[in-house]
Amino acid sequence: MEIREIQAIEGANVYCHRPIIRAIVDLQEWTERFSNELGDFRFRLVRTLPSLVEHYCSKGKPGGFLERLEEGTLIGHVIEHVTIELLTQAGQTIKYGKTMAILEEPGCYEIIFTYEAKEGAIEGFRQGFALVQTLLEQETFDVSGAVDRIRQMMDEYKLGVSTQVIVNACQERGIPVHRLNEGSLLQLGYGRNQRRIQATITDVTSSIGVDIACDKELTKKLLSEGGVPVPWGVIVKTEEEAVQAFLEMNTTVVIKPLRGNQGKGVTLQLSNVSEVRAAFRMAQTYGEWVIVEEYISGQHFRLVVVGDRLVAAAQRIPAHVVGDGLSTIADLVDKANSDPRRGEDHEKALSKIKIDPVVLLSLSQKQMTMSSIPGPGEIVYLRDSANLSTGGIALDVTDRIHPDNAELAVYAAKLIGLDVSGVDFVIEDIESSYREKNGHIIEINAAPGIRMHHFPSVGQSRDVGKAILEQVIPAGNGRIPIVAITGTNGKTTTTRMISKMLNDQKLQVGMTSTDGIYLKQKLWIKGDMTGPESAKIVLRHPEVQVAVLETARGGILRAGLGYDYADVAVVTNVSTDHIGQYGVETLEDIAHVKSLVAEVVMPHSYVVLNADDPNVVAMAKRTKGRVILFSTEKDNLHIRKHLGLGGTAVFVMRGMIILCQGSQSFRVCSVKQIPVTWNGKAKHNIQNSLAAVAAGWALGLSASTIRNSVQGFFSDAKNNRGRLNLYELEGVRVFVDYGHNAAGIQEVAKTLKHLKCNSLVGCITVPGDRPDELVREVARVAAQGFNRLVIREDTDLRGRKPGEIAHLLYEEAVHYGMDAKKIMIVLPEIEAFRQGLDSCLPGDTFVMFYEHIEPIEEEIHRRLEAQTESSGKLTSNEWAAGGEY
Repeated sequence: MEIREIQAIEGANVYCHRPIIRAIVDLQEWTERFSNELGDFRFRLVRTLPSLVEHYCSKGKPGGFLERLEEGTLIGHVIEHVTIELLTQAGQTIKYGKTMAILEEPGCYEIIFTYEAKEGAIEGFRQGFALVQTLLEQETFDVSGAVDRIRQMMDEYKLGVSTQVIVNACQERGIPVHRLNEGSLLQLGYGRNQRRIQATITDVTSSIGVDIACDKELTKKLLSEGGVPVPWGVIVKTEEEAVQAFLEMNTTVVIKPLRGNQGKGVTLQLSNVSEVRAAFRMAQTYGEWVIVEEYISGQHFRLVVVGDRLVAAAQRIPAHVVGDGLSTIADLVDKANSDPRRGEDHEKALSKIKIDPVVLLSLSQKQMTMSSIPGPGEIVYLRDSANLSTGGIALDVTDRIHPDNAELAVYAAKLIGLDVSGVDFVIEDIESSYREKNGHIIEINAAPGIRMHHFPSVGQSRDVGKAILEQVIPAGNGRIPIVAITGTNGKTTTTRMISKMLNDQKLQVGMTSTDGIYLKQKLWIKGDMTGPESAKIVLRHPEVQVAVLETARGGILRAGLGYDYADVAVVTNVSTDHIGQYGVETLEDIAHVKSLVAEVVMPHSYVVLNADDPNVVAMAKRTKGRVILFSTEKDNLHIRKHLGLGGTAVFVMRGMIILCQGSQSFRVCSVKQIPVTWNGKAKHNIQNSLAAVAAGWALGLSASTIRNSVQGFFSDAKNNRGRLNLYELEGVRVFVDYGHNAAGIQEVAKTLKHLKCNSLVGCITVPGDRPDELVREVARVAAQGFNRLVIREDTDLRGRKPGEIAHLLYEEAVHYGMDAKKIMIVLPEIEAFRQGLDSCLPGDTFVMFYEHIEPIEEEIHRRLEAQTESSGKLTSNEWAAGGEY
């Protein structure tokens, strides 16, 4: 057996509103083999993972999964439970799992489970698969090694403590967070309101300030010139220069790299030449230039300054061990490092004690080695620098700090130019003023670690992450309004109408649609952009004030949603398209997929639903948002009940669009005044208009504002490209539309018949991935709606053979009663358009249902230019411009 695919779906999805791992396995020789038919497999499985006894499974009680093993369950289901158990042992909480057979691929199974740490969860599945495969092959499996590997992956990719506490603060305020890389770079919020942080560096942290802070000598120079007490020192490049500086200073010194961090290469309290030489060589491993400076005696403190205030202060205690009279220093270090609070780096509250040449030199100064045995209760400091990253601990002293010291720290941070900084301060007593107790600032640090303040070994926790977030986003939740539109038909038109309303208000709108991503009314990225990645592009754009996202079924099924929740969710309708894809087999399945957009909202959100579609109006029971119903009928029963309960609805009464909210009602405009409805004859565009009106109202627009926008929305290439666009070529009315399913083609045919178009000719096809029955349904609808047909095929056959779709359409249209002589088959799209148009006579109406609009438009414009040259008259169509036929 083999793993075909492992995918993390990080947004809400059709399986679960939480992030999931979706894996596909091909069981091959183990297909349809049940656990009770595999000898002692189930017994060896339970011996290997005894904790499986706790799994409920479908039995709803502990031991339920074991019962399933006894009764006989398939291997895919076993892999699911084994994976969940390994992840549980690694520290993740898995709240949901499911295994499903993929009907189109016998032997293949889809395994779904939630996760907390993505990379660890993926590794967990690999290990779970390997465990089951190993036992099936009658071999043994190292469970502890697998769990350790999962934990390693989790630790490698998890956010550091300093970053995580900021994320926690964001979650408390409802600020969306997106990780932009595998490190700590995060986007907080959306669009224009977004901000970025990387650990404790913000997007307004001065790069000059960071450079200054990294240059310790320049930092001291600027602080000293600003009146801040700092230790005196010199920069050296050679060992002899270091010795000479030490001799001239004639005091105990500190040696450290000029550009360093986290206490790396720092050695304190050097009092003789041999120590200076050793310390210099250590410091120079971190950089060519080294600082020799006077040693300031006292306690070491880290003061965190955010903006113009000190938010936390901690005394830092260097890495140390406490003797027991029996253990060596090396043994005591191992014991200290076994503390579960200590991690390899910054992933936990404390770091493991690092043994390096600095430690060895420090011990040497004490006439000790790693083999020395300290006496009972004897404290041995392993280094003089007190960084947490090298194993130090912290004691909170925020409430004890003297106001003068706090003021000095804030002033020093401003001198360097940092919005968030860690000020290293040395003084004998933090409760006394630096003026009285010879306090000195040793360093200013950009991107200070803040875990010591959140998790001090002694004292009160200080929420520095919250303080940094308040500095970055002082108020609000960093969001912009999000409108998500889904449905089988009408999504694009509705999306464009809503965008126009917002553009008319001079807002910067980011829009995703079937023809591309539009930013500030300009096409930014061309192509079908209705999936989650397109939504993320819009939400990351730093100028977007509102996002209008056409959201298609395919993207939802493949990768979920690209946002956490919508402020307005719109569902236009549901019909039988895309049956047989991604496990969608029925109309109810399609409705289930589409309903995700309505389900993933907040109580303050609005959900706009089509009350004329029973599958859509039923979604009102599955959403926690505020529902607005729309209908083309004034007596729709759902509308009446909804209004009776004080709800909001948009409907048509005597040709007028009415918006009702409880006892209030507003007249928007006549449907005939909306150009895209073609004088009220295009019922599908009346529905789209109602959906857009409802969304506009949900967004806070007034009835008059909505009226002005929809009355300026035309069926032309500027407003609604490729949706019932009309041209006149040599007396033939040419409509260009994207209809690619039975419902869409039927609505266009109905509209044109209501417009009393003569001799309708339709150029049709169906995407190749549709089932035969849906292809035949399109043929029946087309045979009924058109007088003649031109049958073509898409460039992308989607698994079909050339001519296969065309043959099905032809065969069914003839079977349905259309004269074979009235059907023309021309497979290439542009040739089908040309030949179909050339076959028309003046007075005919030709409808081109396209796959690629650009070549069609180019051919139309070429013919319009030729027509203009021959007639000397303009040929722009008044109907298209005025919206009336």
